[in-house]
Amino acid sequence: MHFSDGNYSSEGAQIIVLLGQFYYPEGDDNVNGTSFLDFCRDYYSRIWMTYRTGMPAFLGSVVKEQIFVQNVALGVQITSDCGWGCMIRTTQMALAQAIVVNQMTREWRFKKPSSMNEFRQQARSDPYASTQVEILRLFEDCHSAPLGIHKILEISKANNSVTNPIGRWYAPSEVLSLVRKALNLSVSPLTSDLSMLLALDGQVFIGDIERECLSWSKRLLLFVPLRLGTVCVNSLYNYHVRQLLSLKTCLGILGGKPHHSLYFIGCFGDDMIYLDPHVAQEYVPISTWDEDLAVNKDKNGKVRKHPLTTFHCRLFSKIAMKEMDPSCVVGFIFKSREELDESFRILNLNHVVDVDTGPEKIARRCKDPLFSVHYEEVTNNYSHYSVTDEERQNALEHGFEML
Repeated sequence: MHFSDGNYSSEGAQIIVLLGQFYYPEGDDNVNGTSFLDFCRDYYSRIWMTYRTGMPAFLGSVVKEQIFVQNVALGVQITSDCGWGCMIRTTQMALAQAIVVNQMTREWRFKKPSSMNEFRQQARSDPYASTQVEILRLFEDCHSAPLGIHKILEISKANNSVTNPIGRWYAPSEVLSLVRKALNLSVSPLTSDLSMLLALDGQVFIGDIERECLSWSKRLLLFVPLRLGTVCVNSLYNYHVRQLLSLKTCLGILGGKPHHSLYFIGCFGDDMIYLDPHVAQEYVPISTWDEDLAVNKDKNGKVRKHPLTTFHCRLFSKIAMKEMDPSCVVGFIFKSREELDESFRILNLNHVVDVDTGPEKIARRCKDPLFSVHYEEVTNNYSHYSVTDEERQNALEHGFEML
């Protein structure tokens, strides 16, 4: 395993940060599980969602092209999300990370099966091996998966089938809103204790959180849209981003470039480490994994790769923070009010977020906050008015959603 450009060093920095874990690439491989090899294992264990081909056709999919058979035009159904599904895939990755942490802890590491027999043995002896497969079933690229791309698009088309044709690119706020609805509709025991909230306008209200997670009877997945500059990332926010990714409660950052979404899970100096969904892989139904791969070699005698390994990336990718689009979304998972309070306390002490504890108490402000946290209820004085289709479309093109 190696970075895609063969170089993992950043001048002046010796620590790799990966979703709250710290690694030392030049350190002793035998010290405290913090070596570069330990980083490799951690990176490889994150669930990787990519473009898929050969999926069941999307219901109501538009005709992308026409095939003429004996002068009769036949519509072609869409069976792949290549070119337009990256935002959905990166959001799925963040949600999968939340479920992994909630069900298997942050310390879980994927053990690659070398054969079908080994995979079956793992499933019998390691409860987490079967749990991972059940998590992947939630996101499977078929109509029955509660968090799969088919379900997300089904919810989207139910909202408005005219403005939400299959095959269009989705803005971050749109996908998060759709995923939240899908999560609420899910009856899986793997998601029954999860709630989700999307903060607006850089404001996080504790009252909204308490209501959403039913006074902490459920875990909370919190997503906060960020603006790290005007036309490009302002370098003063590099420190802020590193602080976010240093939290164990961080689910990563959804960002990248316009219409090119990436899932950022770590950093090294001023470089961001990410998982890239822009890789097309064939869809293999999970229900057929055993029967299709009962023979470990294909017709050419080559050892067949287990489909499970297509959900784990062996090639590292990184990008300079200055090359990112300044619009992005950070995610968190909080299992308790204490965990939330501690995370925001740390971010505030490190001058990353403002914390407002109410008019009777001292507000803890910082110079360039990424967002603000309000512990007291704030009266909403916004006036509501009808939104035209043109206004809604303009908002979506700039990564926003009119509510």
